[in-house]
Amino acid sequence: IHDGNNSFLYGAQRMIELTHEIKHSDFNDLSAFYNFPYLNHEDLHQTPPWVKNTVWYQIFMDRFYSSTKNSSLEWGHLPVKNDELYGGDLKGVTQKLEYLADLGITGIYFTPIFRSPTAHKYDTEDYFMIDPQFGTNEDFGNLVKKAHALGIKVMLDGVFNHLGFNHPYFQDVVKFGEKSIYKDCFFIDRYPVVNFNLTKNGKPMYSKGLILNYKTFAFNPNMPKWNSPNPIVEKYLLNCVTFWIKNYDIDGWRIDVSNEISHDFLRLVKKVSRQVKKDTFILGENWDSSYPWLHGDQLDSVMNYSLSYPLWQYLEHKIDLITFKDMLVTYLATTPKNVMENMFNLIGSHDTERIRHRLHDDIRRVKLALLLMFFSAGSPNIYYGDEIGLSGAHDPDNRRTMPWDEKNQDLELKKFVKFLIELRKSHPSLSDYDYHFVDAPICIFKKTKDEDEILVLINNGKKVLLQVPDSLKDRYKNLYTGEIIELHDKIYVEEYQFMILQKESTL
Repeated sequence: IHDGNNSFLYGAQRMIELTHEIKHSDFNDLSAFYNFPYLNHEDLHQTPPWVKNTVWYQIFMDRFYSSTKNSSLEWGHLPVKNDELYGGDLKGVTQKLEYLADLGITGIYFTPIFRSPTAHKYDTEDYFMIDPQFGTNEDFGNLVKKAHALGIKVMLDGVFNHLGFNHPYFQDVVKFGEKSIYKDCFFIDRYPVVNFNLTKNGKPMYSKGLILNYKTFAFNPNMPKWNSPNPIVEKYLLNCVTFWIKNYDIDGWRIDVSNEISHDFLRLVKKVSRQVKKDTFILGENWDSSYPWLHGDQLDSVMNYSLSYPLWQYLEHKIDLITFKDMLVTYLATTPKNVMENMFNLIGSHDTERIRHRLHDDIRRVKLALLLMFFSAGSPNIYYGDEIGLSGAHDPDNRRTMPWDEKNQDLELKKFVKFLIELRKSHPSLSDYDYHFVDAPICIFKKTKDEDEILVLINNGKKVLLQVPDSLKDRYKNLYTGEIIELHDKIYVEEYQFMILQKESTL
């Protein structure tokens, strides 16, 4: 580095002022130099190449579509509760695969579908059996085959941090205590295991403040925590991982509560998955900074709340534009690009309030959220029903039944989602890593890759008269409306308006 008078060597350890001409002997001390060791192929990220181009669709099975209509509950009934079963099933999803394909979906993420007494199925009782409420293993195999024929991948939810209270292994410990061969499969603090009353159906009755005699997920007695390093547990769960890949050709696992599972066990999940099917995708549910899990040996990706948080907070007007850009730039600077391109981007899920509810039923702002998600590196995910304006507060209200009558759907919003999916496919810049922000009173950024350049304007507030920066003055085509506009001096940008512009000269 030269400042005109002095020269400095910017080294790996420190900055050194050069007081003499560099001589060959100066290279004998390598401490100031950056060293790049040989990278072994097996140590590199091996995320399947199909992941970064996937458009995901998350399905909460019981509430998506029922092929039998045999539930005693009316489809569309409100309010919904977590102990209610509405009859959504595998055959119902199979019947709606064409709908998903037409929307542009190329990957389905199912919340748990294994045998369990609840609607959410996060308290698994049999990891090798589809819950009879949803159908059979054969029904699932048929769904996967038809999905693959339509170019749609299938990812299952693996609840490997905890299990259901009535799982045979845990019930053996409840019955036999310290004499159970499964006692070390769990974290038992005291015996007898059960220190609470049970319902007539044998389910725990938990009193607030009670200290349980065993470790659980979220202090919930219905969900004892697995001791994954235990040989019995390890064999059982890894057999589950490979069973559904070998026998039903699934394409990925979403690991529930992955940040509470042993790193060693996650390494084994990836290893055995790839041994069976080399392009299996391993996704984790981490809500916080996740880099320790993303070195290539454990998870391929995580549910990208590092993107969701700033997006939500900006559109909810909890942070200003400067803070929003700062949070995004921090995310870009701290996330390796080979990880970022495979991130699972989302604006809502079964664990959050729906985006429409979050933004007070303002569809204009919902569109801004969708736009920002689709114009970010990583794989966008649509939580079932968000594409047609389904609303809902936090769990359980965010798990309403899917409205299939078009009279109850926002078809214009659905059309917008299809537009974004098609636009992302045709413009590689939209999935590129960086947002090239422009200094302006509203959110303006460019997405570029090779010769493809898109200019995006987002007004997250009241109508403004924008003084057009000199660098943006040109004639453009609005890719959403099709109109030709000229940015020259000033332009009005309406409340919550967006523009997706491409220079006319590059069309």
